[in-house]
Amino acid sequence: MSRIISMVLTLVFVSSSAWASSPDTAGMKRVFDKMQKALESKSEKLFKAQWHAVGYRENLVGGSGLAGYKVFKQGSRKGWYLKPDMSKLRSIPGQRGAPWIIPSKIWSPKKKRAVDAIFAMLIYHKKKWVMLGGGEKLKEVEALGQRYVSKKPLPPKKK
Repeated sequence: MSRIISMVLTLVFVSSSAWASSPDTAGMKRVFDKMQKALESKSEKLFKAQWHAVGYRENLVGGSGLAGYKVFKQGSRKGWYLKPDMSKLRSIPGQRGAPWIIPSKIWSPKKKRAVDAIFAMLIYHKKKWVMLGGGEKLKEVEALGQRYVSKKPLPPKKK
C-alpha cells in the first residue's frame, strides 16, 4: 500500500512541477491584449490592472525601462501598444519557469510597423499574470527577474 501511495505522490509532484514550469501563454497573451485595449480606449484603470503595483509606480528595470504609468502616458498619447512574440518567450537564466521574459515590439498602427522593441517581464501574482516591468536591455530585465526570484528589493541600485 505504501508503494502505491509513494508512486501516486511522486506522480503528483512530477506533474505539478512540470505544470509550474510550463508557460501559460494564453494567460500571458491576455495581459497584452488588455493593455492594447486600454491604450486604444485610453483607460488607465484597465491598463494599471495589468501591472504589478510597484512596477506601475516605479521603473524596476533601470536605464532602458519605464514605470508602467509612463508606458500608459506614452502609448495612449502616441497610439502604440506592445505586440508580444510569444514564440520567443523565455525564463531568466538559471530559472525554470516564471518569471517569463517576452520580446515585444512597440507597434504603431498608424505607421503599420514596429517603432521600437522591449523585453517585457510577466509574473504570476495574486492568481493572475501581471507585467512587472520591461526595458530595451535584456540584461537589465534579467536582473529584475533575479531580484524578484531572490526576494530582493525590486528597484535597481542607483549608480
